[in-house]
Amino acid sequence: MANEQEQSMPADTHGAVELGQQGAQPAAANTSTQAGYSGATDAYAQPGHPGAANAYAQPSQAQPGAAGATGQPGELTGPIIRDVDEANFEEIVQISNHLPVIIDLWADWCQPCKQLTPVLEEIVTELDGRVLLAKIDVEANPQLAQIFQAQSIPTVVAIIGGRPVPLFQGAQPKQQVVEIFNELLKVAANAGLTGRIVDQAQSAPKVDPLHEAALAAEDAGDLEGAIAQWHKVLANSPKDEVAKEAIARLKLAQRVKEVGAESGDDSPMARADQAFVDGDADSAFGILLDIIQKAKGSDDDAFEEARTRLLEMFTVLGNADPRVKTARGRLSSLLF
Repeated sequence: MANEQEQSMPADTHGAVELGQQGAQPAAANTSTQAGYSGATDAYAQPGHPGAANAYAQPSQAQPGAAGATGQPGELTGPIIRDVDEANFEEIVQISNHLPVIIDLWADWCQPCKQLTPVLEEIVTELDGRVLLAKIDVEANPQLAQIFQAQSIPTVVAIIGGRPVPLFQGAQPKQQVVEIFNELLKVAANAGLTGRIVDQAQSAPKVDPLHEAALAAEDAGDLEGAIAQWHKVLANSPKDEVAKEAIARLKLAQRVKEVGAESGDDSPMARADQAFVDGDADSAFGILLDIIQKAKGSDDDAFEEARTRLLEMFTVLGNADPRVKTARGRLSSLLF
């Protein structure tokens, strides 16, 4: 990393607890200590620290344009907040070739850690995949704590392009952490590390609980139950288009199922339903429009039933379907 890209980072130890002193009081603040990006690698890759030389002795070559698991340039998939141990540590180092990785060194007995970790998680979530948070329990992973030369916790370190960058020690106010992370992102951008990680579990659209009940009934083959559940959705949200489409689709499926049980029903209505289910929407629309034309002014029941079925089919296909647009135009001419 070029010197002009390097920024100074405060390594404030306020609120840090020395390792090996469970229940100890937080260490006094050390505001005079400054740890910059320059020389950060040398600070950790010292002889006597297992794995340090292998992990950090040579700078990794970042591939800012490389495709991640999503197939989008520089985009990876996976949780943006992870518990890391020796088994998956190398994976985290590799991810740092695409975007900054924040290392949170903590222990369960450390009270300042319990204050800081939620702050880190909140900020990382707000950054929406521009950084990854790797949480390392130093009690369970002493080798990793040794690599980072953690003398007290919480200690927060970044990895950029396979290189460690000291950030700070001890619990810090959220705004100060935000400022540090923003500076880190600038340095990463200067190094070409502008990738993003997408947490598909978090980004997946949440299903409405009422929708879940209706969908469960559909999966179970309970058409009547599913229709009833979708009507509950509409009662709660009258403009829910998903519910409207589902009701129309399920009513059609229910009618076709009933007709199949009654062999010999060759009525125009039944033929229209079957044609629609078979994928021939134009034929289905034509049959129902003919019924509407013939029944208008003479058979109100047939007229209304055919019109209702036609509108249900429109709902299933959606107004953008060109077949719906054509049939709706003809229906308008018949009605008005």
